[in-house]
Amino acid sequence: MKVSDDPELCPVARALHCVGDSWTLLILRDAFQGATRFDTFQRDLGIASNMLTRRLERMVANGLLEKFRYQDRPARFEYRLTQAGRDLLPVILTLYQWGESHRPIPQRGLRLIDRDTRAPIAPVVVDAATGEALTLECLTLSPGPDATPAMHRRAERMHAMRARTTPNSAETDEAAPAAGADAVRRSINDR
Repeated sequence: MKVSDDPELCPVARALHCVGDSWTLLILRDAFQGATRFDTFQRDLGIASNMLTRRLERMVANGLLEKFRYQDRPARFEYRLTQAGRDLLPVILTLYQWGESHRPIPQRGLRLIDRDTRAPIAPVVVDAATGEALTLECLTLSPGPDATPAMHRRAERMHAMRARTTPNSAETDEAAPAAGADAVRRSINDR
């Protein structure tokens, strides 16, 4: 499958090469929840052993998991998150929140809560420099020095979209992060 016309330059395409299928993301989810052993992943996910073996091997090769022998006879291994794997936590949390918001169900299996306060948490992506919630309204793309023509077109489309959707850009730029934060607060209070 061709993910992009510029996979080496596109960070999204490079990331999808490592985690671009649902089984890999579910293995990561379970690893964040403490699973480390093959039989635990297989039992909890209901995945065929050959599929799980391939996913775990690829995740080790891509540096998301490390493989450690915990038993010699027969040989048994644990799979532990590397720092690169741990850095995918925001992706899993964002998917969790999206599922809660856009694919809700009446049953409440698990809730994401703060470990200390036990209060519900609604993950949101923020800018590390400002702490402001990131929304489509406050983002744009800027082609880098090695950008391909396709990347330039994507940046131009995003600039054009932003110009069409923001009649008074100064006013909208300030209101968008606040609106995103308000939505997160409402989501937390609704739980």
